[in-house]
Amino acid sequence: MRSVRAIPAAAALVAALVPLAACDPAADTSAGDGPPSSASPGASAGDGKGGSCPTPAPGHKVIWVHHVEGAMNTVVAKEAKAECRAGSQEGISHHPVGQFGNYRPASGSTVITVISKKESQQKKLTARNGGIAHVKTCADPDGEQFDSGQRKADTSDCWGLNFYDVKIDSENRITRMTEVYSS
Repeated sequence: MRSVRAIPAAAALVAALVPLAACDPAADTSAGDGPPSSASPGASAGDGKGGSCPTPAPGHKVIWVHHVEGAMNTVVAKEAKAECRAGSQEGISHHPVGQFGNYRPASGSTVITVISKKESQQKKLTARNGGIAHVKTCADPDGEQFDSGQRKADTSDCWGLNFYDVKIDSENRITRMTEVYSS
């Protein structure tokens, strides 16, 4: 049985995050390393439906994480396409497209900023100290990829949509990873 207190807390979280998902080119969803990942004002791409979405900063892209392969810390993901609808209050939405690709953190100290559902805010971790573990748990909560569903993970801190703005180096390694709000 869920606590009655969880309902107002969940409502407060959603209310706090909805404005952050707006199709605002000036919104900053990045964790540093240059311009906001949502791009600076004026840099947008049309979606063919009368709306425009912010584009990732140079050297960044948005991915949808399907799972993380075990001890190898290989993030298996598809690139994500953004969609914004003119006049919509839903904000930006992302959709996985194309083939799966493999990405690895450049090092154990790679900064991974995640959305903490429990704390209703983003928090910075490193790949080695909880970042990749959070990504893995949230992307594959039933442990289907490697545990054959034998063990269910604690997903109470997961935002749940698994879209991340990543900065990639010349060797296709993740040098920065930031979970993004998406409707």
